[in-house]
Amino acid sequence: MQRKYKEIKQIFFDLDGTLLDTAPQFHSALSNLIKMKGVEKVMFQDVRKLVSDGVNALVNLAFKINEEDKNFKSLRAELLAEYSKNYLQSLLFQGTEELLKTLNEKKITWGIVTNKPKFLAEKIFENLKWSESTNILICPQDVAEKRKPDPSSLLKAIELGGFSPAETVYVGDNWRDSEASIRARTNFIFANYGYGDSSSIDIKNLEKKINTPLELLRIFN
Repeated sequence: MQRKYKEIKQIFFDLDGTLLDTAPQFHSALSNLIKMKGVEKVMFQDVRKLVSDGVNALVNLAFKINEEDKNFKSLRAELLAEYSKNYLQSLLFQGTEELLKTLNEKKITWGIVTNKPKFLAEKIFENLKWSESTNILICPQDVAEKRKPDPSSLLKAIELGGFSPAETVYVGDNWRDSEASIRARTNFIFANYGYGDSSSIDIKNLEKKINTPLELLRIFN
């Protein structure tokens, strides 16, 4: 295991639930929309469990409709509009800032591979000054709207990073992250502190589960 870790040259991260704690802002945005529409409130914990599944899952949770419903697209757009009012208030998980600082010091290539819409992800990237350390931010809009578990976004990041899948670790908190990693043939580390349930992931390429972001530094010692 340690031999394999020493071969890791680049590391990519999911965003929501892995580096950034976005659940409070999503719950606030969804609660505002629910109030406007006059439907039943949803609990924070129920929202938190679904944040990594994306905005569509939150619309389904609150309004009990799927993507085929005629009102789905408009509700999704309204939720994103509400979220755009407060999304920059999200905080990094404890230890994330130190983790990324150390990766920079060790000159380890890193970046973000997320299903978050690019217009939001870019502002977060800019707000956190990550562009000073990496130019790798891959969203669905960069790969013809393909979303994880499709591996296209992760494969694009791997290519930009310049190393092979075998020299790459992907870190995420959701089964979509795990599946994208398997299909891209990278190593996978599960962020157990995030929003997902570890029982839902495929352990085929699982290297380890971490309970804090800083535990990742052990693989680069």
